[in-house]
Amino acid sequence: MLTIEAHNLTKVYKLYDKPSSRLKELFLKKDYHRKFTALDNISFTVEKGETLGIIGENGAGKSTLLKILSKTLSPTTGKFNINGMSSSLLELGSGFHPEFTGLENIYFYGSLIGIDRKQMQVKVNEIIEFSELGDFINYPIKTYSSGMYVRLAFSVAISVRPDILIVDEALSVGDLYFQKKSTDKIMSLKESGVTIVFCSHMMYFINMLCNKVIWLKNGKIKMEGHPHEITQAYETYQLTKGNIGDSQIEKQTLNNHAGAPLVLIRDIVITPFPLARLGDNLNIEISIETSDNSIPYRVGVILKRIDGIDIIGIGTKDHDAFTGNRKVTLCFPSLQIKEGTFFVEVYTMDNKFVHIFDLKPSPSFTVAKESPELGFINLPHKWIT
Repeated sequence: MLTIEAHNLTKVYKLYDKPSSRLKELFLKKDYHRKFTALDNISFTVEKGETLGIIGENGAGKSTLLKILSKTLSPTTGKFNINGMSSSLLELGSGFHPEFTGLENIYFYGSLIGIDRKQMQVKVNEIIEFSELGDFINYPIKTYSSGMYVRLAFSVAISVRPDILIVDEALSVGDLYFQKKSTDKIMSLKESGVTIVFCSHMMYFINMLCNKVIWLKNGKIKMEGHPHEITQAYETYQLTKGNIGDSQIEKQTLNNHAGAPLVLIRDIVITPFPLARLGDNLNIEISIETSDNSIPYRVGVILKRIDGIDIIGIGTKDHDAFTGNRKVTLCFPSLQIKEGTFFVEVYTMDNKFVHIFDLKPSPSFTVAKESPELGFINLPHKWIT
């Protein structure tokens, strides 16, 4: 059963150099604007229970598409159909009134999506508990930090038990604890059959949550398909942008996915797992298979915090290129990162570190809190007096 159907969606904005140009256009019946096409003939479908990921650079049209699906913006041409009740978590400021308290905005949001005060009253305690805002629920939200706002907005959006949840990059705002809590909740909704449209710059979340992905570029669908395939193509584009052209990137990536990648990352094993501590020896064992033993390749690893922040990137550039099937282990003796949740992205690349054969994220692991000091790395140091 199709939950979302979009056919030839196009959104064109009129851009005016100055406010008076609008009046001139109105009275003189001449064009004083330039046209900007934010979305250009977008078509796709989403099945019930699927999670669709939307990726692309800033200005690609992602937020415009999500606003149209949320019915806060109308397309210039094209049509779409949403089967079921939807709830949206868009950019900060959407759906709330800044002068209202958090509590008042709970009821206000409900009224916007057709849920009356009596129905929302049943959900209030659940919303406050999940958001963990405490007494701040009685403060105007104009006094909230961005993280507090997202706590409330996310808690309200999921409380209405939607058939479709639309999320625009919300998980990148706020503290790591609530990001993990929100991600766990989205996974729970996904498992319960909720259809989700999820926009993010974090490829780890996209690969973890989504069944399929659309890459938007300049308002058009650049690629659409399996998350691993599309995120790898996007990562390749990001890493090689300015060195080779778009068509060449796409051709290389698609050719490598005609069957399996030429140099496949079969498995990633992290020890200790799932809990490590400051000072542990962290080992990342990577199992690699090749379809052609003559192809030279190198390996790259990026250690990332769960919110996508890069901790360190390391490649085998100081070693001879590898060939054939093998296991490679990267060891961090006496781990010096502090508390948090982390994962690694492993790449296999050509001999010049230009083309990516394969990309695979690891399961996440947690580093236990051992120190009250700030920061997420521990640098050896001493005080001299």
